[in-house]
Amino acid sequence: MSRLKTFQIEETIDKAIDIFREKGYQGTSMQDLVSALSLNRSSIYQTFRSKEDLYLVALDRYGEKTSDITAILYEPGTCKEVLLRFFNKLFDHNRVRTCLLIFASLEMSEHPEVRARVSTNNNLRERAFFQLLSRGLAKGEIKGNPNLRDLSQYLVNVTNGITITSAGTDRKTLDTILETSLYFLR
Repeated sequence: MSRLKTFQIEETIDKAIDIFREKGYQGTSMQDLVSALSLNRSSIYQTFRSKEDLYLVALDRYGEKTSDITAILYEPGTCKEVLLRFFNKLFDHNRVRTCLLIFASLEMSEHPEVRARVSTNNNLRERAFFQLLSRGLAKGEIKGNPNLRDLSQYLVNVTNGITITSAGTDRKTLDTILETSLYFLR
């Protein structure tokens, strides 16, 4: 990457994440990026080659930066405690703007590289849910004997749905949705 130092590149990508979260890929013009990043067009092109490449780099960095939310699913505690911590962190993260990866999946679903990044993120979450649910089932914290793979996919879907819903819904409604979604816990 051209003349920008590594720390400046990370700051630049973080600013790009903010603008893409606010306006989406289609709604973000090159002039928006020039203004938000405080760089001229040639510096952006020299460093990132294109708006699309900058967007893909921003998606990667966003996934890395939000991995701490998924990491909660590996923390100790009962299934319910861990899931409530996870969803509360998710609510806090999306309070101001929706998740960039969700926004990308809605806006750019036909783009193979965007779809791959969204899929990777969903798969990481699914594996994290699966290991948590496996622990919970072994400890008798889950009703019945559900298919944990299916239940993990369900929780990824709940996560994505709650993320979208949180943009226009109050916290009480989100808590009700979450409580209903966790019906499978004892």
